[in-house]
Amino acid sequence: MHIPTIQRSETLPPPPSGVMPPVAPSERLVPVMAPLAWLVIKGTLLTILTLGIYRFWYRTALRRYYWRNTTLAGDGFEYTGTGKELFVGFLIALAIVLPLYFGVTLVGLFGGQVLGPILATILGSFIMPAVVQVLIYRARRYRLTRTRYRGVRFHQSGTGLGYLFHTVKWLILTVLTLGIVFPYLRRALERYKTENTWYGSAQGAFDARAKPLMKSWLLLWFLALFAFLLLVVSSVLVSTLGSNSLVLGLLALAMLLAVPFAWVNYRVIEFQSFVGGTSFGGISLASDLNGGSVIWIWVRYYLLLIGIALGAIVLGWIMGIRPRIPVNPNDVGAVVQAPLVLLAAGAFMAMVLTTEILFRRKLWALRVASITVTNVAALDAIVQTAGQDAIGVGEAFDTGFDIAG
Repeated sequence: MHIPTIQRSETLPPPPSGVMPPVAPSERLVPVMAPLAWLVIKGTLLTILTLGIYRFWYRTALRRYYWRNTTLAGDGFEYTGTGKELFVGFLIALAIVLPLYFGVTLVGLFGGQVLGPILATILGSFIMPAVVQVLIYRARRYRLTRTRYRGVRFHQSGTGLGYLFHTVKWLILTVLTLGIVFPYLRRALERYKTENTWYGSAQGAFDARAKPLMKSWLLLWFLALFAFLLLVVSSVLVSTLGSNSLVLGLLALAMLLAVPFAWVNYRVIEFQSFVGGTSFGGISLASDLNGGSVIWIWVRYYLLLIGIALGAIVLGWIMGIRPRIPVNPNDVGAVVQAPLVLLAAGAFMAMVLTTEILFRRKLWALRVASITVTNVAALDAIVQTAGQDAIGVGEAFDTGFDIAG
């Protein structure tokens, strides 16, 4: 493994007149498709057997898998977090969230028959989401401090309250514009996160613009709006005039089915823009992620889930496995049959493997392989700085696994 030193490369003399400067070399991130099935099976079974407690260790194992199999210039990333830290962080989150929830409940109970529910609703609608935003930012800081590349650790400055302020400011504008400026909200939050992200001594910079995202976002926005309006019009025609609005209903349904594809397309364009607008100490990034490939992974995933469910039903029918309605309410054995349980367990495990291996890992590989890193040689000038050791007891809020997040 390459260990960076504190010597920085000397400044090169300017090239002679009329000679073009050399182009900075670039490298692509490379996903390594290592075996994953056993890790998923083991993690899922232990999570079920421990009533969910093992999920923190399972999540850690998944992160280590994806981190070390994401390579740049022959070196993989390293995740140093532990399941114990995640578990302790989860307990801390409970210690923060539960008293707040209990306080909101007390306000609703003792605030009066009219004022109590109103105050509880207001507090629940504002305080809880605000706390969640702060904890989400702390969770990202935890993941970064547990991530290393070539022996140098990432870390995050900024504060959860600062992130919350940006969220609230742009969320108000988004609501006032009925969601039209949503890309600006996303850009503002991404900029705050990136500019407070450090790789050793190199601070992140972010110059992506929101305007190029507006075309794909407005397409999605108008598509959802027209689908909603068509549903309203068709419902009114049926209820008031008794008119058969089959054509309008089918058109609205087609638009609603197109909304998820438009959303995935927007997210791909956003990913390209945000990655291309990110740099660290002279190292710039770019992405050529293909929207059609991402959409196909989503479509194939849901088709596979439907196929597994239908396959289990057909197999059970062929084998004569059918749930029976008990005559006696205490006759649990009439419903819970060993063959039926085994068939359901097999279908569930097949869906779990499909989700992790044929969906999440495919998306991860596609995103990673799309990223190009320019001026990789500048990594040698980045060193670990003081005060960047991994600190903290764990993740403050479990936001779910998202390698691209």
